[in-house]
Amino acid sequence: MLPTRIAHAMLGASCALSFAAHATLGQNASTVDSDQTHLRAVARAATTQSAYTVHLMTMPSGTLVREYVARNGIVFGVAWEGPTLPDLKSMLGASFDAYVAATATRRGTPLAVSNSDLVIFSGGHLRAFSGYAYLPQAVPAGVDVGVIQ
Repeated sequence: MLPTRIAHAMLGASCALSFAAHATLGQNASTVDSDQTHLRAVARAATTQSAYTVHLMTMPSGTLVREYVARNGIVFGVAWEGPTLPDLKSMLGASFDAYVAATATRRGTPLAVSNSDLVIFSGGHLRAFSGYAYLPQAVPAGVDVGVIQ
C-alpha cells in the first residue's frame, strides 16, 4: 500500500509541475490567450507599446512569464523569472531542439544561444531561475531587444 501511495503522490506532483506557458515563439498570439487558463496563472497586465504588447502572467509557483507579441500577432519573445522554470518545450516550440542541443554541450549555467535565427539565455538555480528567448528576425523594426527580459 505504501509504495502505491508514494507512486500516486509522485504522479500528482509531476502533473502539477507540468503546467506551463504555451505562448510559442514564432506562432500566432492566440497561443497567449489560453495561457492564463492552462497555467492556472493570474494575468497581471497587458502593456501595449508602439510596436508590440507584453502580456504578464504569474504562475502558481510565483514564476512571472512575459510574452512579447508584435502588432502582426506573432510572438517574437518570451521571458521568465521565478522559483520554477516554465515549460520551455512549449514556449520555444520549433526552437526547442536548438535549446536541447546547447544544453548537451554546456557545463552548468548560464546557457546562451545566439545566432541569426534564435537567441536564448537561461540561468539561475533552484528557486531562482530567469531567462529569455527571442527570434531576431521577428522582432519589430525599431524595437530594442533589450526590452525582452
